[in-house]
This record gives sequence, C-alpha cells and structure tokens, in this order.
Amino acid sequence: MFKGEILISVVVFLGSLYLYFESIKFEGHEVYGKLGPAYWPKFLLLCLMVLSVLVAVDAIRERKKRGGQKEEAQKPESGKVRLFLAVGFIVLYFILMQIFGFIILTPFFLIAFMVLLGERKKKWIFGVSIGITILIVWAFTKAMYVPLPRGQWIFLDFSHLFY
Repeated sequence: MFKGEILISVVVFLGSLYLYFESIKFEGHEVYGKLGPAYWPKFLLLCLMVLSVLVAVDAIRERKKRGGQKEEAQKPESGKVRLFLAVGFIVLYFILMQIFGFIILTPFFLIAFMVLLGERKKKWIFGVSIGITILIVWAFTKAMYVPLPRGQWIFLDFSHLFY
C-alpha cells in the first residue's frame, strides 16, 4: 500500500504540474473585477499538487510510525461492494440531477455517500452535507458565475429562490 500511495501521489503531482504549465497559455477577455479563464484551473491544480504532497508525506509518516509491521489485508468483497455502490450512487445522482436539480439532490447524495464510507455521527453527516452544498452553490454561482442544474417543475421554482 505504501508504494502505491507514493506512486500515485507522484503521478498526480507531475500530471498537475504539466497541466498547470498548460493552463498558463489560456487566453480570454479579462474583465475588471472578475477572474480570468486561467485562474480556476491554476488554483485547482495548485491545490491538487499540495494535496498530493500531503498524501505522500502522510504515507511516509504512517510507515515510520508502524515500523516494519505488516498491515492487515481487508476483505476484497466488502471493498468491491462499496465500490459498485459508490459508482451506482454517482450514476443515479447524475440521472436524477436533471429532474430534482443540484440544490435539492446534493445533500441527499452526500448523506448517502458519507454513510457508505462509514460515517455514523448524524450531526456531522447532516452538517457537512448541507454546508458543502451551500459552499458549492456559492462558489459556482457567485464566484465563478457558472449555473448549476436547477431541475424541473416545482424543483426549478425552488432553485430560483437560491440562485
């Protein structure tokens, strides 16, 4: 597991670094008071590079803490079931997004995903799912000026209340 974490971190870092230098070439109309077309790709790629370094450092620290002990292998069946459930949740989320819209469907999706990942604290689950939804709606609609799916019928009217 250690070598895999380090290898993936290095690949993600190098890929992000390459894409960062590619994003420098982005051109577009710069509007005063608004971010240009290269800002968000650069910002996200820098975040990705920092996070990949943090994953590698964490893996090295964990390895040193454990010493030379072998790690216990998990049951592959439970991991496969959770993987297929996660993929199913994501596919269902994108299908239902056009009907229910982002703002209604996302908290339910996040709750389901957190339960799938093993979180059990109800206050944490509900707080994080609502908080992340609010953060994403704000970031996309106010900071990046990108519309999110609003849904259909009454869900469209509900979405208009927020953005």
